[in-house]
Amino acid sequence: MENAKAKEVKNAMVTNRSDGEGCNGAREERSGEVNYSKLPCLSEQSKTICFNVLLLCAPHNTTTSRTFTTTTFPESVAALKLAIQEEFQVPVYDQKLSFGSTVMADGESLDFYRLKDGDQITLEYTTTVDVECAFHLISLLRNALEFVKNEQSQLASGKISPEFSKTISDTLHVKDIDQCINQLMFSAEKLLANSDFMLKNGGLDVITSLHSLLLKQTWDNICHLDLQYLEKHVLFLLGSLYTVIPHHLKYKVVNSLDNVIGSFLRVPISSKHIAVPQNLNLPDTTRSQQFIVLAEVLYGAIQSLTQQVIITEDKQHQIQIVSNQNVIKQFTGCLETPTFTPSVHINVLCCLENLSYNAYTHKYLSHVDLIGALMKVAERTSSHPIQLEDMDPELCLKLESDLVMYFGVMVISQLALTKTALLPEQLSSQVECFLTRFLRNVDCSLLHTWMVKTRGFRWQDTFPTVRLVYSPLFRASLCPIDRLCLEAGVCSLHIILSRDDEIQTLIKQGLLDYLICLPWHMSEGLEARKKAKLLLEKVGSHVPLQPPSLNNIVRSKLAATCCGLTKAISYDCHQLVDYCQKTSTGPYKEQIQMDK
Repeated sequence: MENAKAKEVKNAMVTNRSDGEGCNGAREERSGEVNYSKLPCLSEQSKTICFNVLLLCAPHNTTTSRTFTTTTFPESVAALKLAIQEEFQVPVYDQKLSFGSTVMADGESLDFYRLKDGDQITLEYTTTVDVECAFHLISLLRNALEFVKNEQSQLASGKISPEFSKTISDTLHVKDIDQCINQLMFSAEKLLANSDFMLKNGGLDVITSLHSLLLKQTWDNICHLDLQYLEKHVLFLLGSLYTVIPHHLKYKVVNSLDNVIGSFLRVPISSKHIAVPQNLNLPDTTRSQQFIVLAEVLYGAIQSLTQQVIITEDKQHQIQIVSNQNVIKQFTGCLETPTFTPSVHINVLCCLENLSYNAYTHKYLSHVDLIGALMKVAERTSSHPIQLEDMDPELCLKLESDLVMYFGVMVISQLALTKTALLPEQLSSQVECFLTRFLRNVDCSLLHTWMVKTRGFRWQDTFPTVRLVYSPLFRASLCPIDRLCLEAGVCSLHIILSRDDEIQTLIKQGLLDYLICLPWHMSEGLEARKKAKLLLEKVGSHVPLQPPSLNNIVRSKLAATCCGLTKAISYDCHQLVDYCQKTSTGPYKEQIQMDK
């Protein structure tokens, strides 16, 4: 849909051409007749062609006028778009070119539109990318792929001479790759735009092929440091490209799961021992450098796993991850070891939270060692957290610890949703203390600010947390842990719904009515009910709140007392009442009959 400003500009172009031309480029003669044969086509004009380009950026509602000069005559609109991509950093697939009021088609030649030197064309777009840097990165990765493929046997042998070691470093260009990644991915907005550009220009195939070859180089005894760094870069890029992958390419994400798990399990991690491989690369390579690259490989692998869980939404895919005992041990080891920074811990906990949204994973995630590790990790939060200029260092330390605890609390709360995977009994008192300590000390708004500023968090799905607070198990149970989990869910919604973007996501998912109904289904005096009312006030300051529909009131009541939110939104209202009446027992069944 064109915005009003773009239409206004186009109309002005059609009616106010300085050379007297209309929208089809034909000169309007006084007699009203046009002799097209007298108009020179673009290919017959000077080799140096100059266009005035009006750039309209829809998301930012900005208009810019620029001059575009080319010495190479573009034969078609498609060729012109390629030239514009190089000049203005606007991807070809995001360009909408118009001449007057006519949208220019890729398959047409420029002669078809009778363009002349000095004519004005309009370019509508939504984003810009770093074209040169992205192509350079793809080229570097492709060269690395060819080198690793050709030298596979020698690299796998472990017999790496100093001369060959230098050849590896000179050929892989890991520092150049690192610089390109830093330039392309320095902000959330640029990360998405540049990742999408790389995906559409063959980057994913190059990266996955390179990753497969790198996994054939073992880390058991000797490994070249540059190969480790290259694997780290590949994993980071995989995680970035997964965020923009379209539905029809999701099979490529599924196919790469085994490789990502392979990277995650490169070196077994435990609280007592990390077997860092010996390195032949550089004489000044220290053990600390080897720990750093290992931590970054793990970080990249966990990030890629998390994106795979979010994107595929495939229950079997998620079960494949958690049913691997080595993966659960590695998650536990990453949380237990004091070697890694909170960034690794947070990444692990974020992955566990996303896995816990699938109830079929709970029996694997409810491992006593894993639950124990995620509760203890917050106590070991680094004394050197990320510093923000406008925050006191002690506050930064507290917020970093709160962030680690937040993800641990959410994993435990999601696990408490199912009867099939009860939390380990021997940890029940510790779990209760852990939840209470977080809920009594957390500042939700401040934690949200910390998460956005330091980690760039964005919430694209609010359903799992709304489903959590509608669990009938938490209302039927007198267990303190269940009530704390319900309160934790409301706190999580406070954290998530602190910005307009996330509130709009909630509305688009059709969950606003359920948020409004939430306090109605909570007992008086319950701490979660007080926080739910405060949450409504906060959301109401961003968007106007309307009375929920009768259907959604019924659904919310049955969700909170009988069947949970997933079933409540899946059935027709009458079918839902019948279903709940058949499956409920005791006072709930009588209440449902009254409601009906």
